[in-house]
Amino acid sequence: MTREEFTLLRDFIYEKTGIYFAETKTYLLESRLTNRLNELGLGSFEDYYYHLKYGADRARGELANLFDVVTTNETSFFRNPPQLDAFKIILQKTYVNGSAPASPIRIWSAACSTGEEAYTLAIMLMEMMELRRINIPFSILATDISTKVLESARKAVFSQYSVRNTDEAIKKKYFTEENNMYKLKETVKKNVKIDFMNLMDDDAYRLYRQMDFIFCRNVLIYFDEKMKKKVVDHMYECLKPKGFLTIGHAESLHNISRAFKPLVFPGTIAYQKG
Repeated sequence: MTREEFTLLRDFIYEKTGIYFAETKTYLLESRLTNRLNELGLGSFEDYYYHLKYGADRARGELANLFDVVTTNETSFFRNPPQLDAFKIILQKTYVNGSAPASPIRIWSAACSTGEEAYTLAIMLMEMMELRRINIPFSILATDISTKVLESARKAVFSQYSVRNTDEAIKKKYFTEENNMYKLKETVKKNVKIDFMNLMDDDAYRLYRQMDFIFCRNVLIYFDEKMKKKVVDHMYECLKPKGFLTIGHAESLHNISRAFKPLVFPGTIAYQKG
């Protein structure tokens, strides 16, 4: 990949996804796209760029393949416990010890990858309701830009690696183990709606209004400052008053937005809409 080819593709990917590849990531981008060139029988990365940019209708489908290969999809069940503990504390304070919600709790798992985060949140709510013998109506929306991971999320069949942080009792209760794979039970799946969503699409946010919680973990690290601000501003508008935004444990809203109130929990911070 020449420097010129890298620049063309880097800028195109940024325009379509908000993901920014620094020049130090040239080799990474090259390695991720090489299979696409081979699959399409193209002779150069420049050819691939023109195929994406100006190709016929069939090239439009290639965008989905591009999204699949440039996104990073590292996730697992019950990932980063301090953030999940904070979620549980908020639920306990607001919906268990407080008044019952006037409408179902709405939760959005943005950039959900293969669905582990969204399903984890569903299991946590189901466990809390069973333990407290109460009913807390809720709905969870899980979205991603990669159709490949969304397909996996809908199947909801996970490897041992995906459930490595999951308590054995939870695995027995909510999964069916078969050939070293773990199939999530329908009782959990039915609580999660999975759909395509590009965080760069300004109009798409209209479908995700009035959220009580938004989880957008380990996503902002792939955006530059301009795109980070754009996404966070949209998510602020999507939250109900006093709703909560959770980002990655190594991410921060410092210099991105002062609209949120940071709330300190053991080992983590949650951001509340004013």
